[in-house]
Amino acid sequence: MPRCHLRHAVLQTCGVTLLLLPIAGYLWQKLTSKVAGQNLSSLFAVIWKYRRTDFRGFMQSHRAAIQKGKESGDYVPGVMNYYSLMSDLITLTSGPFWHFVPMIKGISRDESHMRFHHTLSQYLGAGKDDKVLEIGCGYGEMGRQVAKISGASVTGLTMADAEIVGGNLRIKEAGLDDRCAIVQGDYNKTPFQDSSFDKVFGVYTLKYSSNLEVVFTEMARVLKPGGKFLSYEILVTDKYDASNAEHREYVGNISTCTCMPPLWPAEAMRSAAKKAGLVPAVEEDIGAVPTARPWYTCFTNGIYQVLVCPLLLPFFRTAETLRLLPPAFSDWFENLLVHPTVDFVRAGRLGIISGTLVMTWRKP
Repeated sequence: MPRCHLRHAVLQTCGVTLLLLPIAGYLWQKLTSKVAGQNLSSLFAVIWKYRRTDFRGFMQSHRAAIQKGKESGDYVPGVMNYYSLMSDLITLTSGPFWHFVPMIKGISRDESHMRFHHTLSQYLGAGKDDKVLEIGCGYGEMGRQVAKISGASVTGLTMADAEIVGGNLRIKEAGLDDRCAIVQGDYNKTPFQDSSFDKVFGVYTLKYSSNLEVVFTEMARVLKPGGKFLSYEILVTDKYDASNAEHREYVGNISTCTCMPPLWPAEAMRSAAKKAGLVPAVEEDIGAVPTARPWYTCFTNGIYQVLVCPLLLPFFRTAETLRLLPPAFSDWFENLLVHPTVDFVRAGRLGIISGTLVMTWRKP
């Protein structure tokens, strides 16, 4: 066979393989997983579902939003732009659970999340007569779980239109529309009256705030006297060294890739709460127990090894050249999927960020 024909046949085979693998992966995921997992099949599903997306336009708007956030301190437009595409993708690859939890030895990721729902409800202390606010609720998964477990009425607050529509649909499907609702608003300045809620909580929410003092003051305002505020966050630990280039790279990537302000240290949370007049109640790293594997285990169980493969990005760039993938797919994949995923794992292994810290305060 002439060399040119052989090369063409190889390219055709690669192209067909690239197209068939995502389909096979997507079908395998549907057949074998009730809740999406961060594994190889979810990678294939991403390639298949987003094969016609305008990644070039999205990455241009993403980078413009990052720059605007750095210059103005207002990261809200960037966060909204980020989730306009990434909300569905995160759900596709991770199911409804967008946060890390203690990965308990001997049980599955799904079961670890279910256990976390009860743990969070216990720390929150919500009862059936309580009015609860979840800030930065996404599609409202945690709020629905709190409502199911405690019997409380839960209002979710988000700025994203897609999350309001999708979240309220899921509330209705769960039969909780008499106790739950998602409304639009900014948790820096909520649409609620003073002393409206018995409990307020946020899961991986305050990492999007560029001014913790404003947020804590607002939480104190909407809480009833005696009410509780709970935060479960990704935070920079005392092991972080700002003079260490490796530390700065990993922590910086986590923020930049998701269009967030720099991650907060726990001490900044304590200080902002104190200035808002909130009294510390409980602070505990619920992942620091002998029965738990590291919080980033959900990545190291499969997808991390794929993402660090040195052949992956060149393969995608070749597929773009052959028009098997849309333009800028590899740019998007590298800067919004490879990073920050690998940075979470590397920073977690160094102990410079924590993903399982519960902090609670009370309003006097």
